[in-house]
Amino acid sequence: MPIMLTRKDGPPTPFRNAEYIPFYYFIPKSILSCCGAELNAIPRNPQELFHNWAACEFVESDLFRLLIIDAAAFMVWPYMGFGEYMEIYSGYDPAWRFAHCPDYWIQELTDEGILASAGELFKGCHSELGYVPEWQIDIYLRYIVPNVMKKHRMDEIIRVAREYPCFEDFDFRKSNQKTDFIRKWYHTRTRHPMISLEEFQEAYADTHGGQEYEEPDPSQNVEETVVAQALVDQFKATLSEKDMQILELRMSGDTLEEIAEKLGYKNHSGVLKRIRKIGQAYEAYAGVDYGFENDKITG
Repeated sequence: MPIMLTRKDGPPTPFRNAEYIPFYYFIPKSILSCCGAELNAIPRNPQELFHNWAACEFVESDLFRLLIIDAAAFMVWPYMGFGEYMEIYSGYDPAWRFAHCPDYWIQELTDEGILASAGELFKGCHSELGYVPEWQIDIYLRYIVPNVMKKHRMDEIIRVAREYPCFEDFDFRKSNQKTDFIRKWYHTRTRHPMISLEEFQEAYADTHGGQEYEEPDPSQNVEETVVAQALVDQFKATLSEKDMQILELRMSGDTLEEIAEKLGYKNHSGVLKRIRKIGQAYEAYAGVDYGFENDKITG
């Protein structure tokens, strides 16, 4: 049952964030002393808190809830099994997110009888509560945190996240862990084994059904060849059927006289004129100069 709070201008409604009050009294003084005057102004006597309207309003604030979230994470992180600081990770990292879920830890502390419920504090506690000694908190969390992680299978999720990290897992600040991740991601420290060409050729044949590896000709520029061929193909699409026949016959090795005979020209001069026109058109199309303006074409 939630604790109901009688409002100044309306009926009773649930006391927001009241479930975190017992944990507030569990936070050690060393942490609270760093959290500002407002948070330390909450009465240490639960009865005074429940009857202090200003204190109740503060407990219902987002700032109070944020304190609980951050304090819980700061307290449980050292017991989650990581040697590094929590601050190197971002809010997307699974371990960071688990640490910042206070309900997991508070529920286990309550189930184990270490923390009272908010209702029990309201009904049964009428004296001021001192600060829990840090050595005692250490004993409790050494037992509680591993139990919670096992119960909710956090270890399995975190293990997978550590095995397959991503950029979003890390905070913007520099850290050794972040540097190592970036090095692995970009393989900046990978040392490739050195083998002879003969060993590579044998391995290639074994994995390609006996096919021999052909060493590429360094004098050939594959990219330029592919681009040039694509340009030629595009140009061919602009030619007439007769010009295309002339071009194909010439590329097949036919002489000008043979082309003239096959295509019905009176003599080879007509074919020569068409080839020169085709050449000039290609020069203009491709932005090159092969000398078609000059009389360099012979039969």
